[in-house]
Amino acid sequence: MAGCHGSHLDGGDANDPTATATPTPTPTPTPTPVAGFFEALPVPGHPDAWMSLPTGATTKRPVVVVIHGAGDRPDWQCGGWRRATREYPFIVCPRGAYAPGDSTKDDLRYTHAGGPALLAHVDATLDALAAKYPEYADTSQPLLAGFSLGSYEVFKIAVQQPSRFPRVVLVEGLTDGLDDARARKFLAGGGLRVLFGCGQHGCSAAAKSAAQRLVTRDQLDARAVFAPVGHTFDPPLEDAIESEMGWLVAGF
Repeated sequence: MAGCHGSHLDGGDANDPTATATPTPTPTPTPTPVAGFFEALPVPGHPDAWMSLPTGATTKRPVVVVIHGAGDRPDWQCGGWRRATREYPFIVCPRGAYAPGDSTKDDLRYTHAGGPALLAHVDATLDALAAKYPEYADTSQPLLAGFSLGSYEVFKIAVQQPSRFPRVVLVEGLTDGLDDARARKFLAGGGLRVLFGCGQHGCSAAAKSAAQRLVTRDQLDARAVFAPVGHTFDPPLEDAIESEMGWLVAGF
């Protein structure tokens, strides 16, 4: 019958030597979930970073880079940010230089150098993360966060490379020191949002004023949150930061 050869699309006649068997599709391998909660990340040329893993992730996840304060520790900041982000992204916390004046035998503390040295440290940390988790870590536009002295340093980095670091969180640090010139440079280069987080009333008042000024005078999207925890990054402030994460990463 005319047109009968069209049945070959469905496998055709089993006795027809010209029939072609339908190939069996190759199953797509299931990615191995990311295992673990925290681990050290070796960073060539720098101290090991501390890292919170997106436990159970099977796809690409964003990255948060956190710069700790003076006389501080990276593991503390990574733990706080793990809660603040509901364990969803990679969180990498580079470790600064040993600070003997802030340390005891059983409690070692660290302080970061700023400027180009810190940017090189951040670059090396992101490279190390991408090399270790190439199928899981999206290092293209990390969220950049800093605590206390670290907040001053991360905004300097963001102003230098705003299209790379368009979202910044400043915890218990930079408020009124964020002047119009730097805010406008950040915005003009691709910067998107700034979130202030405060645990002290003085910081909160300054942060709210700064956020309002950035929005009304500089047209930079900014917000401020407060929780009365003092000069630290503890769960009530972590939760206040978490409440703004949807706004902060919108469009990512």
